[in-house]
Amino acid sequence: MTAESRHTALVHWAKIALPLSALMLLSTLFLFSGKVDPTTAAIYSKVDVTTLAREQRLTAPEFSGLTEDGAALTVRAATAAPDPAGKGASASQIIAKLEEGPGVVTDLRAKSGRIDPAAGQIRLRDGVAVQTSSGYRISTEQLYMATDRTAITAPGAVSAEAPFGNLQAGRMQIDRKDAETGSDLVFQGGVKLIYHPQK
Repeated sequence: MTAESRHTALVHWAKIALPLSALMLLSTLFLFSGKVDPTTAAIYSKVDVTTLAREQRLTAPEFSGLTEDGAALTVRAATAAPDPAGKGASASQIIAKLEEGPGVVTDLRAKSGRIDPAAGQIRLRDGVAVQTSSGYRISTEQLYMATDRTAITAPGAVSAEAPFGNLQAGRMQIDRKDAETGSDLVFQGGVKLIYHPQK
């Protein structure tokens, strides 16, 4: 038998032997593999498939636009779920930014809230934090923000760190009445100020 014919015979038998070996390995794998118990599968699952199928949810939604007085508003969230009644969407881990002009920025954060552009309002709640470019750091539990104009209202108690000291008040409001002068930050309702003289 010549070398060429030996090579041909080897190739011929390899075409038969290799697929058969692979088939045997696969059948052995399935034969000795354990059975899957569907009742225990949910224990190891990190995703609630039933909830995901039932609820509509958006991941990392973003809303942006311009207010009537020319401020740029951007709102982001970790998740958002549309309201069944059509009143906007409930959201978690909300981050909002209101830019009134060069260097005039208000940053807002909250653990949860409701975004309703149709009603022209965003409601932030649960650990609301506000940071202004003028140096104020404000915390409150609930805050309302307009989407069509520069208007931010905290109807409940607020505490703030200002460039000149610490403030406590019953409520707070940020309004923009004049396009030239910018917005006003107003504290009301039993305002208490601890003044820190600048050195």
